[in-house]
Amino acid sequence: MYKLVLVLLFAVFANAASLDLVEGKIQAHTEIFGDSEINPQTRKIETILKKDSSIESISGKFEINAISLVSDNEDRDQHMYEVLNVAKSPKISFVISRITKVDDKYKIDGLLTMNKINKKISSLASITQNAQDLTMNGDFSIKLTDFGLEPPSMFFITVRDQIDIKYSFDLKEEL
Repeated sequence: MYKLVLVLLFAVFANAASLDLVEGKIQAHTEIFGDSEINPQTRKIETILKKDSSIESISGKFEINAISLVSDNEDRDQHMYEVLNVAKSPKISFVISRITKVDDKYKIDGLLTMNKINKKISSLASITQNAQDLTMNGDFSIKLTDFGLEPPSMFFITVRDQIDIKYSFDLKEEL
C-alpha cells in the first residue's frame, strides 16, 4: 500500500508543469478628481506558476516591485511610491488560491498583498491555451484604504481611492 501511495504522489508531481512568463503587463488606473488620470504600468513581473492537466489547476504567485510601476509623469510617480509605502513594503504580490470556470471566462480567487496587508481578491479573466502557450487577460479593482494607504489630496485635488487593475500574461507551459 505504501508503494502505491508513493507512486500516486510521484505521478501527481510528474504531471505538474511550470508556466513560464514570456511577456506580461500590469496596468493600474485611477483618477485625480477634476484633473486627470494616472495610469502606471509595469512589465517587470516575477512568477512562480504551476499547472496540471487543466486551466483550473493553475496555482502560484505573481509579484512586482512597486517601484517598477511607472506612468508618463516622473514627479507623480515619486509621490505614488510614497503613497504605496515602497520604502517599508516594496513588493506587491498575488497568490492564486482557486480558479473556476464561469461561462466562457474563469474566476481567479487569490490573496493580494500590498503594504504588508493581505486581502482576498477575485478577478474575472479570459484564459486560453493553445498547445503549450497560455494567455491570461483580466481585471479587478481595489481600494487603497483597504490596504492601509491613504489617497493623496491637496487643496481641491483628490485622488480617487479605487484603483482599477488590468493584466495580460503570455505564458509557456514547460513539461
